[in-house]
Amino acid sequence: MAKVTAYIPEPKPEYDAENQRQVLEALNTLQQQLNFSFQQDLKNEQEAFNYFLA
Repeated sequence: MAKVTAYIPEPKPEYDAENQRQVLEALNTLQQQLNFSFQQDLKNEQEAFNYFLA
């Protein structure tokens, strides 16, 4: 299972462009981590399957 550690900052009560950029960057980082770990999980699954077939 994927282990993801990403900090998403709390939004401020009033709109702040810098805070919105931080939230967007944190979400992009989370997306990248999930994509990478999902690919690794698929690779591990395939390797385990191949091991038991050999």
